[in-house]
Amino acid sequence: MIWVLVPIFTPVLGITIGVLAIVWLEREISAGIQQRIGPEYAGPLGILQALADGTKLLFKENLLPSRGDTRLFSIGPSIAVISILLSYLIIPFGSNLVLSDLNIGVFLWIAISSIAPIGLLMSGYGSNNKYSFLGGLRAAAQSISYEIPLTLCVLSISLRAILEAQSKYGFWGWNLWRQPIGFIVFLISSLAECERLPFDLPEAEEELVAGYQTEYSGIKFGLFYVASYLNLLVSSLFVTVLYLGGWDLSIPYIFVPEFFEINKAGEVFGTTIGIFITLAKTYLFLFIPITTRWTLPRLRMDQLLNLGWKFLLPISLDIHDMFPMVTGFMNYGQQTVRAARYIGQSFMITLSHANRLPVTIQYPYEKLITSERFRGRIHFEFDKCIACEVCVRVCPIDLPVVDWKLETDIRKKQLLNYSIDFGICIFCGNCVEYCPTNCLSMTEEYELSTYDRHELNYNQISLGRLPMSVIDDYTIRTILNSPQITSE
Repeated sequence: MIWVLVPIFTPVLGITIGVLAIVWLEREISAGIQQRIGPEYAGPLGILQALADGTKLLFKENLLPSRGDTRLFSIGPSIAVISILLSYLIIPFGSNLVLSDLNIGVFLWIAISSIAPIGLLMSGYGSNNKYSFLGGLRAAAQSISYEIPLTLCVLSISLRAILEAQSKYGFWGWNLWRQPIGFIVFLISSLAECERLPFDLPEAEEELVAGYQTEYSGIKFGLFYVASYLNLLVSSLFVTVLYLGGWDLSIPYIFVPEFFEINKAGEVFGTTIGIFITLAKTYLFLFIPITTRWTLPRLRMDQLLNLGWKFLLPISLDIHDMFPMVTGFMNYGQQTVRAARYIGQSFMITLSHANRLPVTIQYPYEKLITSERFRGRIHFEFDKCIACEVCVRVCPIDLPVVDWKLETDIRKKQLLNYSIDFGICIFCGNCVEYCPTNCLSMTEEYELSTYDRHELNYNQISLGRLPMSVIDDYTIRTILNSPQITSE
């Protein structure tokens, strides 16, 4: 009985590990682009962070909308995940490893992936929420708009035939070089199908809170999260198979089993190498959608539909006829070149940031030496003050409070109390600049947070306390060689 379940759970386990690897890879690449460290505590190098997040969602409470359709609300996430899982049946991971070798493999994938937006639409409708329903409608409209260009980009319907045609000529036989326009159209359409930035309009947080998943929590919310990365992985696998040669290594004059002196009996080794090559190409390609997420802004809904129907669809229709394709590009020539230049410049900026080392300050044990242009807490010397109230007059919000009395015998003011409320102070420095006796000065104390804002109202005793410099504090490690400091 156990051996019957092995062929079922083995692909599921492999796909699960692949999704966990994508989540970890995206977090690491995103952290590199944003100059952060990324996940590092859950397991070695943070590889178990996605598993920890999934476990947390598994034990969270599942909430149901009181006035929604609970059946549609519960079925929607399952349909989204199952429809994408079925797409893995037709992907050839190796020359002898494909779960279901069908002649209509590509069209079956497109047909199955069309079911996922139905699950999103059911989730949005069953939530009885306007934001969720709008997100479901956007998902359906986006899927319909980009499935047609995605279908027209494919040269053949048999994945094995496509791979065999590419393997005849090695590296230069890849469809990436034969159909570069088709590759670009397929890439854009697959990003839209996966609802990745800049095409994540069904779940735009600035407009729809979280789109179709607004009312979800717990494991049902986690299913949408899993479905997104499953779709991203299957799209990258199809790009590898259709345009990057699949399992073919494409190194001239070197055949992997012969290179390792393994005869034809080593079929298992050859299949393993094929799987490794396919997955290596897939995960290298994933760098493009992950980088795109932090490079391009989100499109508007009308821009997304115009791009699909008015630009990608005409190009994909002319993809096998070069002359109409060139004619079509002449109509969109200036806009296309301008957009390509801007996108290229934005990617260069993103990659330049990714090349920098992350700067993380372990506060409060590490502190940056702040630039001189920053102004901290004001220091007050009681003995120098003559109660002239110049600081009050030059303060734009009349903040300093000076309490004095007139000594009639010597005809001079005697200072009683002096206070400044740093919860209101804007640190303009006018009081320091115009003080005639220099009894006020700026310090390097910038940490004025308290639980009660009234504690920020400092009297003359608190203002007279000299702060310890960051450099002189032996309990704190100062950061001197920081890129931000050197650039300033």
